[in-house]
Amino acid sequence: MAASIRTKPGRTSPSAGGCGFVYDPDIPAAHEPIFWLPQHSPGTLILTSAPPGFDLGVAFDPKALGTVLAERADRHGRELVIRDISGEVHVWLLDDDATRRPAVIVPRDGASMLRLDLASRFFRRFFDSRVGLLPPKLRLTDYQRRRYIQLLQTADLAEEGGEPRDVAAQILRSPQAALPAIEFKDSAARKQADRLIKQSRALVSSGYLTLLRGG
Repeated sequence: MAASIRTKPGRTSPSAGGCGFVYDPDIPAAHEPIFWLPQHSPGTLILTSAPPGFDLGVAFDPKALGTVLAERADRHGRELVIRDISGEVHVWLLDDDATRRPAVIVPRDGASMLRLDLASRFFRRFFDSRVGLLPPKLRLTDYQRRRYIQLLQTADLAEEGGEPRDVAAQILRSPQAALPAIEFKDSAARKQADRLIKQSRALVSSGYLTLLRGG
């Protein structure tokens, strides 16, 4: 769980000089579950087993939190992506007893208060199932979700060599994309396409880290 890098089957491993990928590069990202590095994601609930002597009286069933969208296990533990009423929450189980005697780890970093809010919401779910797990700051509005999808589509198109006119036609669906070159150059659609390309590159470069932390 210390890294979310996978190597595409059949490709050279990173240690042998190959390139690691967050997911199979031949599969659209929307079709692959994403496991964020916990140190970058305050939306990851880190669970371990409580010290001996603590009788919590009730085990933790991940499925009780919501729909399990994805799951993986490695030498660092077991991680699940769960969708509840507030959005997608990542649950990192550090050991086998974490489900039987759960205790939450809250690292002291720049997102400690968000992690603490998530931990509090987790334990409140034992008493009130209507509590959403994700802190409000980490929840995407419908507008934000549509906007980020648009930016990611723009990033894909630009990476494939798409020009502002292509963005205007395929992403913005603007009739101005059909204008002659000299007219399109000063059009509102061209300016909007330029902004989308610039913002999409910033998002893919490192802006997603700010997004993960509710920025």
